[in-house]
Amino acid sequence: MKKVLVLGGSGFVGRHVCEQLNRAGIRATVPTRRIANAQTVQTLPLVDVIEADVHDEAALARLLPGHDAVVNLVAVLHGSEKHFEQVHVELPRRLARAMQASGVTRLVHISALGADADGPSLYQRSKARGEAVLAEAGLALTVLRPSVVFGAEDQFLNLFARLQAGL
Repeated sequence: MKKVLVLGGSGFVGRHVCEQLNRAGIRATVPTRRIANAQTVQTLPLVDVIEADVHDEAALARLLPGHDAVVNLVAVLHGSEKHFEQVHVELPRRLARAMQASGVTRLVHISALGADADGPSLYQRSKARGEAVLAEAGLALTVLRPSVVFGAEDQFLNLFARLQAGL
């Protein structure tokens, strides 16, 4: 049975990725800093939730063995330049090193539409730097650049709906 490590698997998009992997008969490992944050995927029979900090390179190194691939969904939309750098550039750098050391070479990395080293926002520039780090790592890399992702429980359209409803 194939096994995929899903970073950000307890988030809005990650939950749906885990559901699809489960339907396809693929085992997923979802690391999270707090088990309570992963309640939405804990009931899926092929999902293993593990308490771990993916920003810790040693933790990543312990998580990777036995996996066939990694999906990186970890991202932040708001924050300081330092925070964007930590999440969008340093995490991919640590992940690439850990993957190289473990022999896991397949990575699907979720970036963002408009990721550009000369982009107008810190978000776009940090996403582009993260992509560049991964491109240089020699991995079997697929980069997806979605636009705004929304759905029934998102934090984007639902914010506007709550504002309109006066809540």
